[in-house]
Amino acid sequence: MRIFGMLRLTSLATGCLLLLVGTGLGAAERSRPKAPPPPPPREIRSRELMAEREGLKLRLYEKWRVGYEESWKQNGNVILLVHGATWASRCTFDPDPERGYSLMEVLADAGFDTFAVDLHGYGKSERREDDWTDAQAAVKDIEAAVEFIRSFRWVERVHLFGYQWGAQPVALYAMFKPQKVGKMVLLGMRWKQVEYSGAAPTVPVRTLGQQAALLKPEDGDLDSDFVRRRAQVCRAESAQAPNGALRDLSRPSLVDPTKIRVPVLLIQGERDGSAEALADRLAFFRELGSRDKWYVVLRGMGKYAPIEREHTRFDQALLSFLTQL
Repeated sequence: MRIFGMLRLTSLATGCLLLLVGTGLGAAERSRPKAPPPPPPREIRSRELMAEREGLKLRLYEKWRVGYEESWKQNGNVILLVHGATWASRCTFDPDPERGYSLMEVLADAGFDTFAVDLHGYGKSERREDDWTDAQAAVKDIEAAVEFIRSFRWVERVHLFGYQWGAQPVALYAMFKPQKVGKMVLLGMRWKQVEYSGAAPTVPVRTLGQQAALLKPEDGDLDSDFVRRRAQVCRAESAQAPNGALRDLSRPSLVDPTKIRVPVLLIQGERDGSAEALADRLAFFRELGSRDKWYVVLRGMGKYAPIEREHTRFDQALLSFLTQL
């Protein structure tokens, strides 16, 4: 006797439930497809690599999840992260992975081959004595890193993420080399608004003291213990930073949004900046020439969304854009 409409629940290794509809128990048992193989064990690896730009060596930091190496050429899940005005890659994107504060580890865990570059003059990358490392000069660093990654991983395009001031050289690169960019994410983008009103720097490099490594509570919902741990990572990474970013922040951006054609996500914490800053970003967003573009504001979060207490909300918004478009 056949039993129609029989429902059968089978528990999967991932903890979800698979609903099977059969016309008879015997037939269902015989025709049931084999369960997919379990996902590879969670093992995140990292290493340091070096790209070269006009004779300068640039440090690339890579993190990936073991078991996904064969997939990147097909799915293009390769991303380059570009830091902000003060601190280099490790401090910005991988400061405390043991306690869950690492954007690089989040992306690697999701199957992305994740790279972060120290722009010249920052961190472990080389510099020349007269280097200011403004956004225009940093574009060449991004180009060198992208070319290294494209050759290293045999991919045509690389996703880009620009953090705060790092959004400037990332957006400039996307203007000039759209054919080499997959998707672009900009956090804390600035267009015509002037952010820095202090005295114009007269030397190309500034010294970073202990206070510079400590984040301001008003800039985000931050765990105080994490802030102290991060400060140690930052200080160990570098004791100085180029002043080109400060010059950039004292004048309108060189980015022309009408010339950007790649898919773009503009993302910010609700508490990141003034009403004028929001208006400036929205104006930039409206002018984007991209057919596919998104603007996300994270309620209650601030300038440091990737490392705030609720950074998982930032992580989810980022991964949704990278994986679902």
